[in-house]
Amino acid sequence: MSPLCETYPSSADLNHGEVYYPLHVYVCDECFLVQLEEYEKAENIFSDYAYFSSFSDSWLKHSEKYCNMMTTRFGLNARSLVVEVASNDGYLLQYFVREGVPVLPSWP
Repeated sequence: MSPLCETYPSSADLNHGEVYYPLHVYVCDECFLVQLEEYEKAENIFSDYAYFSSFSDSWLKHSEKYCNMMTTRFGLNARSLVVEVASNDGYLLQYFVREGVPVLPSWP
């Protein structure tokens, strides 16, 4: 169970508690698509979204290593396509672009 990400209760709301949602992850056995069930609309989650992944140097280094590993593992090249759902500020995709792999960002 988890509250919505990036929520900032006002001081007047601190004693009202938060709504929690299940975090059941669903994975497709054929294509390995990973999804969470939608309990709340995107505009209710991301209207005041203050987190940008590219502000974390350690996360960027991890993302670069991940990109290199996936490019090698799957033989990604200019004829491939990497799609990142809810790609935040494009922090991950930049490393695929640098390797000449086409990308498709997706925001909520």
